[in-house]
Amino acid sequence: MSNFLKSFSPLLKRLKLKKYIFEIILLFVAIIITIISLIIYTSNNQINEKQDQTLKASLSPKIINENIFIDASGAVKKPNLYQVNYGARIKEVIDKAGGLSDDADVIFFNRNFNLARIVTDQEKIYVPSIAEINNGIFIQNQLTLDYVLPSTSNISIAPTTDTQTDNQLISLNSATIEELDQLPGIGQVTANKIITNRPYSTLEELLTKKVVNKNVFEKIKTLISL
Repeated sequence: MSNFLKSFSPLLKRLKLKKYIFEIILLFVAIIITIISLIIYTSNNQINEKQDQTLKASLSPKIINENIFIDASGAVKKPNLYQVNYGARIKEVIDKAGGLSDDADVIFFNRNFNLARIVTDQEKIYVPSIAEINNGIFIQNQLTLDYVLPSTSNISIAPTTDTQTDNQLISLNSATIEELDQLPGIGQVTANKIITNRPYSTLEELLTKKVVNKNVFEKIKTLISL
């Protein structure tokens, strides 16, 4: 009897498998879906990690390691075109130019030039001499005077004269980028162009040198001086 059952055991096994064929198919489908899901999950994680790395790289501050060129002229010992690192300040440019010359108006320079200001590429730094200041070629900026001169209640204010009104104008030849940027229609790019094309002998040179267009010139001509 036992031998008889053994002879039919393969057939019985096949019948049992056929009985559970639907469950076996479902099991295989479940395994395949699980494998595909794992592959998709892993791929998505890799894509997300790459996107996070790209985002972090874009948000991190970029280190700019390049040189810029500054034109230092006027009352400096070595007027020339100087190459400095990006982020350099006016003091570094003046030092490269050998410092102020003997005929430089040191008081005017100290009042109107911010040694800590960061220079920009193609900028022109012109240091006026004592003779140029005395001849009125360069006019002290009134905002600077208001800042550096002490003010007390005992000081009497004289009536405004034409000269004082002129001093309140922004000087094309000595104003900083920040001061020029206050003018209507003048942004930092145009302010930089104004500085680059210094010095000016007339206000109209803004037009002849193509620094500003006529519409902008009409807006600022009553607010600027030499």
